[in-house]
Amino acid sequence: MSHAKLNTKASGSSTLAGRARDAGVAAAQAAAASKAAQVAAATAQTAAQSAAQTASQAAQAAAAGVSKGVQQGVYSARGWAAPVIHSAADYTTATLAPKVSAALHSTADQVSPEDTRKRGRSMITWSLLAAAVLAALGAAGVIVRKRFQDAMAADSEVDAEAVAVEEAGTPADGTAADTTSTSTDAGVNGRVSSSGW
Repeated sequence: MSHAKLNTKASGSSTLAGRARDAGVAAAQAAAASKAAQVAAATAQTAAQSAAQTASQAAQAAAAGVSKGVQQGVYSARGWAAPVIHSAADYTTATLAPKVSAALHSTADQVSPEDTRKRGRSMITWSLLAAAVLAALGAAGVIVRKRFQDAMAADSEVDAEAVAVEEAGTPADGTAADTTSTSTDAGVNGRVSSSGW
């Protein structure tokens, strides 16, 4: 019997040692699982922060797009409303009191969208256009004056020859004039030309 008790005690201690080993392995596995859970939680937190930033940026971009769309819509509405209000003001000018018309014109001026173009640029454009027109008019004036002077000089030469022919009875170059074959015709523009008939 004593041997049987010893055997039972030995088997009881080995069972206890096995249980302790199993508990140690389970504790190690639990610690590893805990570490894995912590790593997974950190990864999930990083992913959540990244997703939140992405969503925030997308929401901001969408809000900016909506804001721009709203601004464009307001601009278009104002562009449409101003002429309609002016039209109503013109109608009331003809039919109703002038004070109402003046108030509507004032409102239309306040509602109409501002011109986005710079006024300085348009002033430069108009100045350059005016300079170009003046230069073209000056050049045309010079051409007309030159043609007029040439025509007057040609008329003076013809008149001088005609006076010389009448006074001397012969042309200025000394040859006899043949009055039967040529005659001088005055054209519409005042130029004198010799025709053969």
